[in-house]
Amino acid sequence: MKQYQRAALALVVAKLEFGNHKSNIYDYNESAYPQISGNVNAHEAKLYDYQRSAVFEGRNTGREFNLYDYGHSEFISLKKKGIKKYEGYHYGNSSYYEITVSGSTISLYDFSTGQYYNFS
Repeated sequence: MKQYQRAALALVVAKLEFGNHKSNIYDYNESAYPQISGNVNAHEAKLYDYQRSAVFEGRNTGREFNLYDYGHSEFISLKKKGIKKYEGYHYGNSSYYEITVSGSTISLYDFSTGQYYNFS
């Protein structure tokens, strides 16, 4: 999974957990605020990545979000696993990931790299 996809997923989770007033997130791995914005609710996510000029969006099927990165033509699933816990699958590189929210920090563990990526 690419870092900007991780950032987009972190923003989706931040908006689901904290509401749409959360307009951006800080990417600790990049030491920057990704230029991604949009709206997310329980039914759909619509984000735009200004750095890539790409749409990142999807709908909730009732079981999970089926998200699509139009910049790379890749599907990514996102499912709520429990209180402040999410998991998903990145179809582009056939790997799983997990997201945990602790306070204002969003931590994404990417099984393809074996590393944590933090956002707030």
